This record gives sequence, C-alpha cells and structure tokens, in this order.
Amino acid sequence: MDNVRKINDILVNLFNVVLKLEEKAIKESTNRDLSITELHTLAAIGQGRPKTMSQVAASLKISVSTLTAAVNKLVKKGYVDRFRIPEDRRIVKIRLTDTGAAAVREHEAFHMAMISDAISQVPEDQIGKFIESIDNINEYLLMRKHPPAKDPGPFSMKPLELGKVHVPVPLFQGALSIGLSMSRLAAAVAREGGVGVIAASKIGFREADFSENPLEANKRALRREIRKALELAGDGKRGPIGVNIMWSAKHCSQYVETAVEAGAEVIVCGGGIPTNLPKYCRDKKVALLPIVSSKRAANIIIRNWTKKFNRTPDGFIFQGPLAGGYLGVKESKMETAAEEFYKNIADIKGELEDLENCPLIVCGGIYTREDAEKAFAYGADGFQLGTRFVTTEECDACDAYKNAYLNSKEKDVTIITSPEGFPGRVIKNSYVSRIGEDPRCITQGLINAALGDLDNGLIFCGSKVQKANKIEKVADIFREFT
Repeated sequence: MDNVRKINDILVNLFNVVLKLEEKAIKESTNRDLSITELHTLAAIGQGRPKTMSQVAASLKISVSTLTAAVNKLVKKGYVDRFRIPEDRRIVKIRLTDTGAAAVREHEAFHMAMISDAISQVPEDQIGKFIESIDNINEYLLMRKHPPAKDPGPFSMKPLELGKVHVPVPLFQGALSIGLSMSRLAAAVAREGGVGVIAASKIGFREADFSENPLEANKRALRREIRKALELAGDGKRGPIGVNIMWSAKHCSQYVETAVEAGAEVIVCGGGIPTNLPKYCRDKKVALLPIVSSKRAANIIIRNWTKKFNRTPDGFIFQGPLAGGYLGVKESKMETAAEEFYKNIADIKGELEDLENCPLIVCGGIYTREDAEKAFAYGADGFQLGTRFVTTEECDACDAYKNAYLNSKEKDVTIITSPEGFPGRVIKNSYVSRIGEDPRCITQGLINAALGDLDNGLIFCGSKVQKANKIEKVADIFREFT
C-alpha cells in the first residue's frame, strides 16, 4: 500500500509541476498572449495540411462550437488563418500562420528540453525499462477506461472455424508490404497451424511485363505464389493459405477471382468497405474476412452481405491504429482510436454475437503474447501479427529490409499520409522527406525497398518495430504464443 500511495503522489505531483512549468515557459516566451489551452489548440491544428473545424475538435475532444470560440480569438491574435476552399465554399478550414507555427515549434522545443533534462537523471542502461514501465501503466489505464463487459476466462489459443475453413492455431500473418509476404512466409505460418497470407498488392512487380501489363503480371504472380505456398505447406495438419486484396485497388474483383481459382482458402479484404466481395467468390468453402476499423463498418458489411448475397462474413479482422502500413482511420482521429482500442474490440465483438459463428481477429500493436492476452480479455478470438513476422528467417524480405527493422528505435518511426488522406506508419529515411503525397512515388518506394534499395525505398512498419532485436523462426513465434 505504501508503494501505491507513493506512486499516486508522484503522478499527481508530476501533473501539477509540468502544468506550472508550462505556465512559466509561456510567460517567458515570445508568445505571452497565449494560454496553455490556446497553445494546445495550435498544436492540434498542426503544421501540416489545413484541417476542418470538426477534425481539430475531434482531436481535442471538444465540441465544434467550443473550438469556434477559441479559434475566433486565435485568428484575432494572428496565430490562425481561417478560409473557405475554392472547390466548395461551404467548407471552412483552418491553418497556422507563420506566427502560429513558430509558437508551436517553441512550445515543442520546451517539452523536448524538459523531458531530455528529466530523463538524464535515469541511468542510460535503465532508460528502456523505464519507458516500458510507463507505457505499461498508460496501457493499463486505457484498459481500465473501458473495462470488458464480461470475463472471457483464462487466455487460450483455441482452434477457429472460419466458415468451412479450420484454423488449428488462431494466429494470422498480416499482409506485409510489397514483396514481403509471399509463398515462403505464408507456407511457414500455415505449417505451424496459423493462417499464412500472401499480399496481392503489386505482387507481379518482378515480372518482365509488369510495366506494360501490370494486371496480367500481378495475376500470373499471384497464381504462382498461391500454388507454391500450398505445395510448401504440405498436406498435414496445417493452417490455411490466404490472400490479402485491397478493395480500393483497381481490378480488385479480378484478383479475388484469380486467388480463388488458384486455390486460396481465405480471402482477406481491406482498404475500403468490401460490400460486394461475395459477388466475386460464390464458393462457400473459401472463407471471406473483411478488415474493419470500427463497429459501424462491420455493421454495414453484415447488412449488405445479408441483403444482397444471403451470406455473412466468416470472420472479421479489426485493425487498430498501431498497425503498420496504411490505416483505416484519419490522422486526426488516430489518438482517439488508440485510446478506444480495447473499447472498439468489445463493441465489434458485441456486433458479431448474433451471428452463428463469426470470430474476431485483432491486429495493430499485437507483438507479444502479453499483447494478445490484453486483446483476448476484450473479446478477441484470434490475433494477426505483421511486424513480428518481418524479422523471421522465412520472411520474403531481403536482409537489408530486415536489418532496417532490427536497427530502428521508437524515434525512427513517423507517419505519412496517403493521397486519400489516410495515415501510414513508416521508418524514417531520406526518401520519406522527398516523396510528398504522390501515389506513384509511394508505390515505387515500396518496390524499391522490396528490392533492397532502402535509400530510395519506403519501409512500412508497426508501432512496436523497436521491439525487433533478432532474427527468429516462425516456429519460435508460435511457441511463444501457444
């Protein structure tokens, strides 16, 4: 009890001290006319692209009317610009002026200096453990914010039934970046009883005719990789081979049909809401798993599939905001999505309870068995790992790509934005600062990275990439989880 009281006193004192230090810093800064609340509003507006009032309000967790009053003052003080976009004069956006951006940079510098000075009191060899301890407390408090509706019982890795497809071990391998999750990795995961997944996106990039005829090159490579994975996986008590297809991709329906024809046993579909997926796969022996980021998306899919095709999904994959690659949540809502990660698991699980058999697979920040145990407590039936499988012997990534993971630290991870406005998590390098938002540069960067040209490559990763510190076997991961 003494430890509990001491920690409570420390946390309360920390909050009050930081607040007073911030107030003192503002009085001594070049922006004495700003309050702490106004500075936080400027930080939420950010130095990137202009935002709508609703985006900033969502980030700050306040109403638009409350934000409007604050922005009115900031406009008068010269820190914020407010304007209507030419394409639709009804839409109002806000952005920082040069003075506003300078104020944010000064405030961020104060925070960085304060934290740097504070952690200098912690021995260098204990910094990692210190950060991990704080992170564990933070995650526990987030879980307490949304306690599970019921006790799921002791953690288990029970087999799953995805429709007519049997999964001995409910561990799914995520679709990694271009050229990383091919037949070798998928087969290794399936041999351990999990779901091995081949990523269909630009899969034919090594084909000789890819530039001239990308559709045929992709379909040819997809057929070959599926058949090779099935052969490598063998006929024993293995897990299924699946294919991940971006619903937003051009010709996605043809990729679905190609995958089914080649023998894929599971179709995973994300990058949009796949309302018509069953239209391109009538075979009930193939499991269909949409990826969603909210209860609402799951509900839309269930209603559409039931009405149009008399079918419901064989399972759902819920992707949280800590996943790698492009995410299904706008950047302005990432913080809220992270805070409500466990609540969203419980909400989506509740949406599926009326279905006869529809397991929920959770991904995004699942790196260790402990991560899986937390998600299990809120209703997860299975778990999808992406980042963890990159640094395996069997991963189809080149050694340079794997080493980029092994050498990365938390500070090396940043967020980029897709042309559609969705954030993506990547490892910082010189290429990231050069690409802007040109989709051609993004695609070429992913291909370059797959070929080992990391100086001109884009390296997608999950939020816990810094935990990767060794090359391991797929079997090692399954032993840890089971």
